[in-house]
Amino acid sequence: MSNTNTKNLVLSQPKTGQGEVIQVLTLPHTTIKTETSTEVRVEVPGIDPSTIGVGFENSLLHVHCDRGELTLPIDPTVDVSKIKADILWGLLTLSIPLPEAPEARTIRVSVHDSVPAPAKKPVAKAPAVASKEEE
Repeated sequence: MSNTNTKNLVLSQPKTGQGEVIQVLTLPHTTIKTETSTEVRVEVPGIDPSTIGVGFENSLLHVHCDRGELTLPIDPTVDVSKIKADILWGLLTLSIPLPEAPEARTIRVSVHDSVPAPAKKPVAKAPAVASKEEE
């Protein structure tokens, strides 16, 4: 089972009436989904691998380098410690494991013979009053 999604290099365009023009390049990438993981292949030819940053925050995976950036939403139940990033010949491959399904298990049912008694409310004690004899 393979689902491939390719995205091209995108240059953001400013809206009419905006002041400063900020251009953000989205890194070209391909996403391949398998039965056990999602692989994202990011094209970064000619980039020094030590200048590529990969981070995770608020269910978003961020890839950035001097040629652009890429932000991908990640399922919040994914074990982030198992995400792997490898680079070979200008192709950064991110392996993101699919979230693990909870294990099937049996839940024991407790049987009670009587209705539990209502919880007792704490009784407030009256403040101690000093008598004239104690003074």
